[in-house]
Amino acid sequence: MNKDIRLKDFKPDEHVVAVARKHWFVFFVEVLGLVILFLIPFFFIPFISVFIAAGGGAVSVPAGYGLFFAGLWALILWQLLFARWTDFYYDVWIITNWRIIDIDQKGLFKRNVATLLDLAHVEDITTETGSFFGTFLDYGTLQVQTAAARDEFYMIDIAHPRDIDRAIRAAQEAQLGLKPRS
Repeated sequence: MNKDIRLKDFKPDEHVVAVARKHWFVFFVEVLGLVILFLIPFFFIPFISVFIAAGGGAVSVPAGYGLFFAGLWALILWQLLFARWTDFYYDVWIITNWRIIDIDQKGLFKRNVATLLDLAHVEDITTETGSFFGTFLDYGTLQVQTAAARDEFYMIDIAHPRDIDRAIRAAQEAQLGLKPRS
């Protein structure tokens, strides 16, 4: 967690308590799907050539077309991989001693920034690890219920949700001047 982050609208006494990102396994599953898509043509091309040969070779494809479409397929999947990585890398939740900032990358050129302005508005925090992999690898969903204009604040597929839950609660207790839990 990089706690040296400093945003331009920070208050003078505001500092980063925790930085959270999506878990690496979520990105791995998306990349695995793209790798499978990349390999599909290499399995289907031999079958297609067998069917063309069985049909008497009535359909012939010039050699350059196969290379062109293979390159085009690889280029499209490379772009999809880059878009997935950009979305994974720039989706960040920053928890400060005053607020929670949700930076959500939408595609390559659009970013949404939502801020829960005051930790004093936090009413409840719910942590959920909804799968075997989520429990085993420690990732899940963190839901923050607030009394502010935005009722719910979701952190989906977040790494170490219980640690982030504890960090938010500790920052809230410090802001409210409560005695920290042991």
